[in-house]
Amino acid sequence: MQVIDSRDLARLVVRLLLDDRPGAFHAVGPAEPVTLDGLVETCARVAGSQVEIVPVSPDGAPPMFPLVRADRATQQRSPARARAAGMPATPLEVTAADVLAWDRERGEPPLECGFTPEAERACLADHPRGGRV
Repeated sequence: MQVIDSRDLARLVVRLLLDDRPGAFHAVGPAEPVTLDGLVETCARVAGSQVEIVPVSPDGAPPMFPLVRADRATQQRSPARARAAGMPATPLEVTAADVLAWDRERGEPPLECGFTPEAERACLADHPRGGRV
């Protein structure tokens, strides 16, 4: 997964503006490569939750899956030029912890999206296991 802490992106944009440096920069992260499994496990660990990663074959999965496809160049960008221009790399654990703290402090109900527990059970029951996430 190539996620970016929005603060890192903002720092890069400011640096590029201050340096009057034009061009295209792939502002992606984190500094160390992470799989979708790793992203989910990191977020769960930071939240003090436990998760079980269950690979599901992409055959017959809902249209939004699989989320990661090796044949998509848009999911394989190099941040080298952005890093060389000064883009920092906040550790994924820090980003996850800060987003969780923001969500808990915003005074609204938790964000909800994705499968309900019932829909998740139905998906797992309807699809063979064994795909990569």
